[in-house]
Amino acid sequence: MGQFLQFAINGLMSGAIYALIAVGIVSVYKATKVVNFAHGYLIMFGAYFYYTFAVIVPAAPWAPEWLASWNPAWMQAAREGLPMFSPMAAVYDWLANLPRILLGLVGALVCNAILGRIVERTLIRPLMGQSVFAMIMITVGLISVLSGGAQIIWSVDAEFVPHIAPNAPIRFELFGAPIFLFGADVVNMLIAVLLFTGIVLMVRYTKSGVAIRATAEDQSTAYSMGISVPKVFSAAWVLASTTGAIAGAILATRNGISPTLGLFGFSVLAIVLMGGLDSYIGVFVAALTVGVLEAMTQWQLGGDWAEIVPYVAVLIVLLIRPHGLFGQAEIERI
Repeated sequence: MGQFLQFAINGLMSGAIYALIAVGIVSVYKATKVVNFAHGYLIMFGAYFYYTFAVIVPAAPWAPEWLASWNPAWMQAAREGLPMFSPMAAVYDWLANLPRILLGLVGALVCNAILGRIVERTLIRPLMGQSVFAMIMITVGLISVLSGGAQIIWSVDAEFVPHIAPNAPIRFELFGAPIFLFGADVVNMLIAVLLFTGIVLMVRYTKSGVAIRATAEDQSTAYSMGISVPKVFSAAWVLASTTGAIAGAILATRNGISPTLGLFGFSVLAIVLMGGLDSYIGVFVAALTVGVLEAMTQWQLGGDWAEIVPYVAVLIVLLIRPHGLFGQAEIERI
């Protein structure tokens, strides 16, 4: 029972990260009807931007010393005598890295937003009015461009970055079973859920969200109602890129960074298809489900088998519901 609960909780935390990644794919699709196959590589660039501003810049000769390691006198005094792996030691380690963590997050958000804006303006907007298939193929070609660009700008070796939250160990009992978690994973899950919820509420209740939904329904009618469709396209790509930057930073702290990080997006794309391309709620349910299934598969069969779980799950769901768990069936009238 204890192992079951441990792996189930781990799966839910992983599922929340999947949902944060998937929200970018859904946002672009709802606004443009384009499935962005390159979203995983936008996340990869977000991770590299976080690494650049949290690791490379603070280590530069011209950077102030406090940026690389903030260690005032009061913190030195407080850390004296603490056990190495105590929760408070983990909190002080995080505080020492806080300036470069904040710089890394801000830098990743800004740079990834600019990257998303450039992609939309130079590659997607010129194809407005053309077939959706053409825009999808642009995102497929973008995979090679972003993957090669990352290897040219940075290295192909995996890099590690500071956690965005204190990584203190957390121990408690649930139904009499001992549970062990890391604080950074819990905070990452909370960030993912809060961001996902905020985006869903924005799309549902704000003017910008109404514009996105109207554009997805009918671009010509949206134009006639005074909605700037190009601005909606741009906003959707920037939203996907900024959420991708946060997701990239989280993945970088969990798995390190390498150009292969972009492949993670294909697993999430399977989750999006499973939940429904136009349904935030469906994607959230699918993400949590796949996260738990992966964790259980890893527990029983090993990590290699867990990698195929998203694809097997989406195949089963699409055989039963071709439009996903909560996706809307499109009916074409002649």
